[in-house]
Amino acid sequence: MIDLHTYKGFCTVNNDTSKEFKMVYYYCYENGIPHIRVNKNVPCPEDYMPSGSVEWCTLSLGKTIVPDYYPDWISEHIHRKVWKSNEWVLGEKYFVKPADKHKRFDGFCTFGTWSKKKKPPYWYSDIVKFQDEWRYYITKGKVLCGHWYWGDEINTPDAPKLDVYIPESFSGTLDFGYLDNGKFALVESHPPFACGWYGDREDDTYLQWLIDGWIYLKSI
Repeated sequence: MIDLHTYKGFCTVNNDTSKEFKMVYYYCYENGIPHIRVNKNVPCPEDYMPSGSVEWCTLSLGKTIVPDYYPDWISEHIHRKVWKSNEWVLGEKYFVKPADKHKRFDGFCTFGTWSKKKKPPYWYSDIVKFQDEWRYYITKGKVLCGHWYWGDEINTPDAPKLDVYIPESFSGTLDFGYLDNGKFALVESHPPFACGWYGDREDDTYLQWLIDGWIYLKSI
């Protein structure tokens, strides 16, 4: 059974049909936990635990979590050049994501031209090819579990042991994968909210990770 701490139950957004919503809904139903729904422009009540999109969770949190896709403490496992910039790079192709807020635009590979230009600031990285990717769910520096989410759809290989340094102050996800040169590299990091779950529906690890992560986010 999960530990809700001081929360009464879960809150989700009307018309959410995601896998994560269904997991919350069925868990609450099967375990007698209160579950309420609100419109997407209404923040989650303070005494309920939110589960939903980046935009709605940010509204409910009352502050923006600035993306840190490539934390300094894990730089030795990135295995490519990454940097922040306010300049739109011309003449070279790179992978780009927004550096001020999550999901302001979806990450994509530039063409080295003005095509698809977005407003700054940006996170840039060299374009690399991953073979398989796994998401590791982490609370206070401890890896709770890891699940495959991209690559070999037939075999869906189990997550390798994540043998990297993770500070106790970190809660969130680390996405790792094998590059085509065989190196096990960081894809990117995310804060502990609005992240997809790639495990089984019956596993309550995700819900506890959400709760503990939300408490962490409220404290920083």
